[in-house]
Amino acid sequence: MSAQERLHRAMTKLPGVVCSPSMFADRPAYWVNGKEIAHFESPDALDIRLTRVEIRARRAQLVEAGCVQLRASTSDWLTVDVSSRAGVELARELAGRSAALHAAPPGQAAAEPPKGSTLASRRRFH
Repeated sequence: MSAQERLHRAMTKLPGVVCSPSMFADRPAYWVNGKEIAHFESPDALDIRLTRVEIRARRAQLVEAGCVQLRASTSDWLTVDVSSRAGVELARELAGRSAALHAAPPGQAAAEPPKGSTLASRRRFH
């Protein structure tokens, strides 16, 4: 089983995660409470929306991992190279944290991923 398949299985088992088309490209993505939290940039690269605050808090750990590509300090996103077992495990952990960070507040229904014209409108801005 490929890294992408293993991560897909893990992602879809996370509470609140829904697989739906990405707003960034014509490919599947993982959504929580109406926010895209992850998508594959390539078979070996998973982009994860971890949030700026969380990235800042974990910066040393992420750099030390060696399989994470950080973006500008204002970005909520990072990329994990999942071509190794360590990369897959780190991606799984970070995706779980991202899902928790973007979950709907207790007692509130989660928003659905955008579809149709709403998704098309979001894609125009990316």
